[in-house]
Amino acid sequence: MTASVTQRLAEWIVEARYEDIPQVGVERVRERVLDSLGVQLGGMSVQTGQILAAWIRAQGARGESTVVGGGFKTTAAFAALANASSGHALEFDDIAPGSGHYANPLTATSLAVAEKVGASGKDMILAWMVGNDVTARTARLSQGPRGHELLVKGWFNQGFQPALGAAAIAAKLLKLDVRQTAMVLGQAATGMAGMIKNRGSDSKSYVAGNASMQGVIAAELISMGFTANDDIIEGDIGLASLIGFEGVDPQVVLAGLGQWDMVERSSTLRLHACCGASHFSQDALQQLLKARPTAPGEIESITVEISDFLMTMMPYHAPETGLQAKYSLEYDLAAIALDGKAGFHEYSDAAVQRPEAREMMRKVAIVSKTGGLASARESRVVVKLKNGEVLEGAASRSHGSPADPLTREEILGKFNDCASGIASQAERDRILELCLRLESVANVRELAEAVSFAPRLATA
Repeated sequence: MTASVTQRLAEWIVEARYEDIPQVGVERVRERVLDSLGVQLGGMSVQTGQILAAWIRAQGARGESTVVGGGFKTTAAFAALANASSGHALEFDDIAPGSGHYANPLTATSLAVAEKVGASGKDMILAWMVGNDVTARTARLSQGPRGHELLVKGWFNQGFQPALGAAAIAAKLLKLDVRQTAMVLGQAATGMAGMIKNRGSDSKSYVAGNASMQGVIAAELISMGFTANDDIIEGDIGLASLIGFEGVDPQVVLAGLGQWDMVERSSTLRLHACCGASHFSQDALQQLLKARPTAPGEIESITVEISDFLMTMMPYHAPETGLQAKYSLEYDLAAIALDGKAGFHEYSDAAVQRPEAREMMRKVAIVSKTGGLASARESRVVVKLKNGEVLEGAASRSHGSPADPLTREEILGKFNDCASGIASQAERDRILELCLRLESVANVRELAEAVSFAPRLATA
């Protein structure tokens, strides 16, 4: 009998070896673990991370895994929930090809379970890479003629594919066998959830945490003898049928498996702390203002041409909070015009509510287009100055993408920007040092200890 897609995927998860990973893959995991810990620390300095951490702490759970920047330990499942949720709170985590933000929940899961079992840095890297491949390959099920079919329907894909990737990570670190691993995928599929309508609220970030937590719970339950379907992907009521586009072949999950998606395609490390749909417009404006330094008072108007495809992802036109502003093209451009950047600090409630930001947002005119652009991801920006000068530019790729990656200086700068409000310089330096040599760390508990400090929030 031919093995099913689920069974073959489980076999690969069990058999994958660290020695199979090219060096570039190890390097990219290091960068994404560092980036994820940075945005998790940043998310712990805002209400999303703080409220969730307070709720988890109140449950009084067994202390086995660290809440990053929370100052306490909890179960591996709850730590994964807290850390992945805080990591998505800033809308600053990575962007995978074809949509999705995978590095943060994969990091949260691998750190929590690796700390619990005392795994090495190499073990964590291998599990992370396995989880990323499972996430990326199963995401193909939903890539249809209209793009990502889950997103088109209003489901938030961040709560779907990463649940399977997290499950693969936990199963790998717990050293489960093939049948157990197949059932872990079945159990994790039960926990898939998330609605895109929750963007602009704390609940959107919770979706990332839930995916991470469901993966850990699935592996732990199956390891105790719990049962689940061990052929979850195929069949009339299988996963491919439920989350895939009509007629999708479940075999697409296996194509290229083991060639490491992180090596083949990598992911985008964001330089702007907002929805990726606005990054093309922000990059175009940023490039214009770098080429022709312009004071905010010189600007008469900013007109941006953007595709309907991108514009639907940014529904807030007069945001009142930092979370809403992350889905507001008007504010995203205002931040670039006023501050020259749109990072962690530019999305506080106070920054969004400042009078100069409200004034600049009123100068932004959006032309949403169904055609006439080079691609669905291109944005054109025209800046008219009060002296009559006109600046024009366009961007169809975002800085931080595999085609235009962040520099090491930018990666480290982003980490320090996110973590500076909650961690001392010495604590940040220690985290940096461990992440940049992760494969040589004998026990991941050393890294967990480095991020286990209690928060010391900076005051304005």
